[in-house]
Amino acid sequence: MYLLSVLSIILCFGLLYLETSFGMYGFVDVMSIFFLVVLVFPIMFSAGLLGDLNNGIRLVLGKRKEAGMLELKRAKLAVGMMMKVSVYSSVFVTMIELVVVLHNMNDPAYLGPMISTALLTILYAVVISLLLLPIRAKLEQRILEYMPSETEAAEGEKEGIS
Repeated sequence: MYLLSVLSIILCFGLLYLETSFGMYGFVDVMSIFFLVVLVFPIMFSAGLLGDLNNGIRLVLGKRKEAGMLELKRAKLAVGMMMKVSVYSSVFVTMIELVVVLHNMNDPAYLGPMISTALLTILYAVVISLLLLPIRAKLEQRILEYMPSETEAAEGEKEGIS
């Protein structure tokens, strides 16, 4: 099912490619990607959620199926945090880029391409969020359907008796 989400995003970009005159290279800006990476990963690392993000992606997309409730909740938190951090970071970078563009506006003919390049960072964050939405939804579904293992159930009963 996750593949369907990825294919729909690729289809949207393909349709835009057919509709626009500047091609797919108009959607690629290495510096915007670099700025996002420089902001997002250190924030996720400092929050201690980078490993949980990896676990969440592996739980949903990988072969690993068994997980405890705490691990599922931490993975859901990490995926949600990644979505928020990428969007907030992209807005931050876009605002800085727009200030630089407007400050150095010597030739108005370059204003359109420079602003569109500045907005690409937000586009990348939205694509990241769209890719993470099904993962977060699947984690929420697994939390709702969670059945404790026999050892967890025995520990719960033992704590309830004591």
